[in-house]
Order: sequence, then structure tokens, then C-alpha cells
Amino acid sequence: MLTALLFAAATATLPSLPPVSGTGSLGTPANPAQFTFYVGGDNRPDSGNDPSPAFEALIPAMQNAMKTTPAAFVLWGGDIIKGKKSSDAKTQYPLVLPWFAKLGVPVFSVPGNHELDTKVSGNCKEGPDDNGKLLADYTASVSQQPYGWFQYGNSVFIGINTEEVPGKDSQPSGCYNGYVSTTQLSLVQAEISALPKGTNVFLFMHRPTQDDNSHAMRPDPADNGTKYGKKIMAFVNYVNSLTNPNVVYVFASHDHRYYQAVAGTSSKTGFVVSGGGGAPLSGCPDKGRPGAYYHWLQVAVNGTTVTVTPVPLTNTTPCGAPPQ
Repeated sequence: MLTALLFAAATATLPSLPPVSGTGSLGTPANPAQFTFYVGGDNRPDSGNDPSPAFEALIPAMQNAMKTTPAAFVLWGGDIIKGKKSSDAKTQYPLVLPWFAKLGVPVFSVPGNHELDTKVSGNCKEGPDDNGKLLADYTASVSQQPYGWFQYGNSVFIGINTEEVPGKDSQPSGCYNGYVSTTQLSLVQAEISALPKGTNVFLFMHRPTQDDNSHAMRPDPADNGTKYGKKIMAFVNYVNSLTNPNVVYVFASHDHRYYQAVAGTSSKTGFVVSGGGGAPLSGCPDKGRPGAYYHWLQVAVNGTTVTVTPVPLTNTTPCGAPPQ
């Protein structure tokens, strides 16, 4: 009871993150200190409205894996649709959400750039949806909250929305590359600092704060020193400064491959990119980047020990070599 009260006090302001619509509710673990969950992201198709063929193969593979390694729930890092405009979102959400429901466990997702960003003209690929239509589509169809937290067993899971709309005083001078408001960041900081000692904390988001190519969340060079650029870096620097036991692992997507930026240890927060859920693989159709293969992660919690295992999707051709 004391633990429950402490969790309630720690999460008084950060909103609760509900599961994806149609995927059920979260149960109670038989052993609060020992359970498994899955992680994935980036399943949107390259074209058209229907889910990608690789995603349609990935879901049955995950179902089959659950027969021997049951998952209590799934974390998903966004880009579940091609999106980018409200009319497409309204068409595509009903086509993809039933696939998540097939897993038979709650799925917790955060939005990606394809859910919440719009196409723009010029040199930039995308920009924030200032009129809020895409966010309204997301909260109506996918989840009532674009960011928030939930508790399972001895662990707390915090989903972050990296696609917020900058305020009028924080507009980018260069190209938009995601945004986390001061409000959201302060709520996350307060949540993490207030949790009881011994709590495993996991963050999951779309844009990675650590990656070895252009998918890392960084301001455009034109925004070095602007309010927009400073706020992006405040978020990135905070996440990258986290240490275990503050946060055990940070999971992100956006880069369509598997990439372990930092291996988690008893003192280091692990940073893992998992973006192989069915979207076009990173670097394809050329030889691809290392780790460019379809996959999901199996994450085993045993007390304060956490093991992350990438699971390649079989019978598909990778662009980059699977892990040895």
C-alpha cells in the first residue's frame, strides 16, 4: 500500500498513458519483480494506406514468440501510419490498429513524425502541425494522451512526445526536427526525481537522443542559439545525462534499424533504437546501414536486472547484418 501511495504522489501531474485503442487493459503481474515486455516501432508503409507487408509478418511472429516468452505488454515508438495529413490519418488508423489488437496484450505507443508532423515545401521535409488537426486525429483514434506514464510491477514506463508544436516565441529558424516543450520536460523530470528508490524506470519515444546518423534529435544549424534550438538541446542533454538507477533504459525509433547506442549497466542508462517494425529499412535498397533488419525487442525484467534481446524477423532479407 505504501508503494502504491508513493507512486500516486509521484505521478500527480504527469498524465496517465492509456493503451492503444482496442488493445485491452493492463493486468497485474504474478511476480512484480519478474516479467517480460516487447518493444518495437516504425511500421508505417512507404506508400499507400495499407499496413506494410513486413509489419503484417511481424505481428504473427510476435504472437508466436509469446507462446514461449509471454509479454505483459508492448511499447511502440510511433510512425504506425504514413500520415502527414489529416485525411490520410483518418483513413489509415482504422487499417493498422486492428493489427495491434491481434497481439492480445496492451500496446502503449507514442506518436512519431508521421502521426503529428506535416509535409512542407522547400528544403525542409516536414514541419509542426500548427492547427492541431493531426494531434486531434491521434488522440481520437490511437490514445487519449500523446505522452504520459504507467506502472507495472516494480517499474515505471514514461512515454514522451517528441513531436510537440513550438510556441510562438520558439519557432525554428531552420528545419523542424521535433520538439519537447518545457512543460512536458519538467513533468518528466519531476516524475523521475520523485519515484521511490529501487524503481526501474524506462523511457520510450520516437526520435532518439543518441544515434550515429541524421536521425538523432538535434536542432538545425540555423537554430544553434535560438529558443527553439536551446529547448531541443535542453531535452536531449537531460535524457543523455541520465544514469542508472535513475533510468534503466531509453528506447527510441525513427531510424529504421536496430542500434544500441549505449549498453545498459548497473550505473549506465542503456540507449537502444528499435525502428524495424516494417517501414523501409535504413539505407535500403543499397547495402543498408548496420542493423537494418526487421525486428522487435524482448525485454526481461528480473528485479533490477534488465536484459534486452533483439529478435530478427525470419524469412525476410535484411539490408544490414543481424546481431551476432
